[in-house]
Amino acid sequence: MKKLIYVCVLSLVFIFSSFPVSAKQITLSVGEWPPYMGSDLPNNGAIAEIITEAFSDIGYQVAFEFYPWARAMEQAQLGRVDGTGLWLKTESRESEFYFSEPVLEEKHVFFYNRTNKPKLDSFEALKSYSYVGLEDFSYGIDLDNIIRAKQINMHRVSNDEQAFGMLLKNRVSIYPQEMAVGYYLLRQHFSEQDMKKIGHIEQPFMRKNSHIILSKADKDNADILRMFDEALLRMKQSGRYDQLLAKVIKF
Repeated sequence: MKKLIYVCVLSLVFIFSSFPVSAKQITLSVGEWPPYMGSDLPNNGAIAEIITEAFSDIGYQVAFEFYPWARAMEQAQLGRVDGTGLWLKTESRESEFYFSEPVLEEKHVFFYNRTNKPKLDSFEALKSYSYVGLEDFSYGIDLDNIIRAKQINMHRVSNDEQAFGMLLKNRVSIYPQEMAVGYYLLRQHFSEQDMKKIGHIEQPFMRKNSHIILSKADKDNADILRMFDEALLRMKQSGRYDQLLAKVIKF
């Protein structure tokens, strides 16, 4: 009888040990930001792929929930998800969240109509041109301060298609936008002939790092992000990070 029980126990151990160990799950609320992230993009976009692979390396499966940007942040603040991305570092956010190492360096440039290339060789030169920008969008402290002081004239519109449309019609001189995002939107909404009319100033007016952030309400999140950072570094050192990002860096 004892021998039979022993055999049964061994059999159960073998059966359960043969099951794959389930990956732990982490849920991130994110905004639509093609070509980097998007619910309609393959694998949710290149940045989502990078995040997914880095977390997979440390035993986590990622679920992305797409919301308007303000709501994505709210979901994380209310603890309905584990974290959110991608975000810039600010003092107020650092009081609530742990920040990863930079997942992306954003390069923001001035787009222009090639028939009217601006000469931006000084701070004063900025004031000589008209601009179009998105409603409720920040363009960095320096440019925001100039806009707020009404030292430059910026027309605000609700979407990028309207902004590039104004640029193509020479109704404004400059549209500031993240470089890869700008060219992606041009490819999506405009003809090849229109695309050829648009160029950008090579020197970015702003470079900024964006991060995924996890709530400080769970102290384990500090260790999770430390492991994520190490996995992200391995991806960069192996070339895998650049390989995935190359899918969207098309100018």
